[in-house]
Amino acid sequence: MHDVMMDIEALSTQLGAVVLTIGAVIFDPESDRIGQTFAIRLPAQEQIDKGALVGIDTIEWWIEQTLEARNAAFHGPCAHSVAAGLGKFSRFLQRIPGERLRLWSNGPAFDSAQLQLLYARFRVELGPGMGWPVRYNADRDCRTIFSLAYPQGGIPVEEKGVAHNALDDAIWQARAVQACMQKLRVSAHP
Repeated sequence: MHDVMMDIEALSTQLGAVVLTIGAVIFDPESDRIGQTFAIRLPAQEQIDKGALVGIDTIEWWIEQTLEARNAAFHGPCAHSVAAGLGKFSRFLQRIPGERLRLWSNGPAFDSAQLQLLYARFRVELGPGMGWPVRYNADRDCRTIFSLAYPQGGIPVEEKGVAHNALDDAIWQARAVQACMQKLRVSAHP
């Protein structure tokens, strides 16, 4: 499998936000296979100290989310540093040869872009050769395939666990891409 679905949770909707959590899963969009998963929480204060953004409207939005979602984003085990967390994410992605990796998200202009900025912000701490580990042409967008297969919505995938838990969201999005690919294949060959 060469595809990874990724999701993040953040403290702002602006580019350059504090990234609270990263969730990812290796999957095959052409079947129902789901592979290894990855989840990590990153230290917020370290990011704030380097200029990452926090939005009051996003904080208010988080207050309205479920206890389970807030606990996943703000409590429990956390990487001891942002660089350590990003290093672990890089190693997870490097299980797939770089030229074959396709990185999916529900909006690369947000998820992927936020992580690229975070890698750039912590480039000194990450060390030489530890930049954003994804090729320029690897990004894939869930929203496009969702709207092509199910323009009215209603993708037939079971509930996704805890909404706004980065790993649960990534797994649901991977399952949704699989459902969309199946529908598009059937539509192309009736």
